[in-house]
Amino acid sequence: MRNICKRFLSIMKKSNLNSKKNASSKDVIYGINGPVVTVKNTKSFSMTEMVYVGSERLVGEVIGITDELTTIQVYEETTGLKPGDCVVGTGDPMKVCLGPGILDNIFDGIERPLKSIEEKSGVFIARGCSVPPLDQEKKWDVEILVKEGDCLQGGAIYAQCPETSIIVHKCMVPPDISGEVIEVKEDGKYKINDTVVKIKDENGNIHELTLCQYWPIRIPRPMKKRLPSNIPLITGQRIIDTLFPVAKGGAAAVPGGFGTGKTMTQHQLAKWCDADIIVYVGCGERGNEMCQVVDEFSKLVDPKSNKPMTERTVLIANTSNMPVAAREASIYTGITLAEYYRDMGYDVAIMADSTSRWAEALREI
Repeated sequence: MRNICKRFLSIMKKSNLNSKKNASSKDVIYGINGPVVTVKNTKSFSMTEMVYVGSERLVGEVIGITDELTTIQVYEETTGLKPGDCVVGTGDPMKVCLGPGILDNIFDGIERPLKSIEEKSGVFIARGCSVPPLDQEKKWDVEILVKEGDCLQGGAIYAQCPETSIIVHKCMVPPDISGEVIEVKEDGKYKINDTVVKIKDENGNIHELTLCQYWPIRIPRPMKKRLPSNIPLITGQRIIDTLFPVAKGGAAAVPGGFGTGKTMTQHQLAKWCDADIIVYVGCGERGNEMCQVVDEFSKLVDPKSNKPMTERTVLIANTSNMPVAAREASIYTGITLAEYYRDMGYDVAIMADSTSRWAEALREI
């Protein structure tokens, strides 16, 4: 696992070295076909690299490279783009921000906070709307759990803060970093980008640890070993626990026609199952259905704590009128968020409604 992390870190470093070159390049659009954009005769981009397309800086991802053409899928509406518009590379893959503030929030398929976007652009998402995924000004009450001289490995918890009244957020060392703690801040209130711990690795490099980290959505977070699926998930629904038992770490499907109660079943699972955190992905659902989900979840009460269910829930709302590329990415975004809380030691239940519309997006792409 350590070799995989080192190889991933070296790839990221090479990408960062090329980011300035990509940012200053003058690569332009050659062709446009729906959400797919092509660039001709360029060597500036790498596979799965995140790029900005056009003057409105639409978010896109490189999905194909040949000697002649680079193919990019755009996660926003491409209306108005034309050949000759600039394409700028970032040098990094498509990734999400992981830190306090994820819970009790609603994101779209590429982790753009819909509440903040509504305040900035109204009820519709403006093209090229750039909003930080997490609130960068809010201060969190942070408790530091390490001291100078401690040796930390990837995944070690160095700080924690109450994310909601139900869940304590645990700040972990990124998987590709390890070393000795050389500087520690005192307990207090910090923003997510404030440095609270500094680590020196075996090569003498100093890494600043904040309350958040970034992780590519298409790369699984590394793990030491896979635990056996021998513990049942208590769903709270006797007919499911009796006839269709589900194991923690396992997967299950809820098939059915229109109006047969699939979404309501997921609501009941989210409310009564013995998971600590719920990640609900509305993948390609109609807008009125997602409004119903948001309204239902806001009224649900957690039977364990008698607090609102939203305090241990994150919603990813990717409706059917959004670009199919963002719909395809929404599942990866949800899984990455779930893996992040899994690494903290929480039991996480992720629900995708529906995977059939995700498959439609894959076919359309």
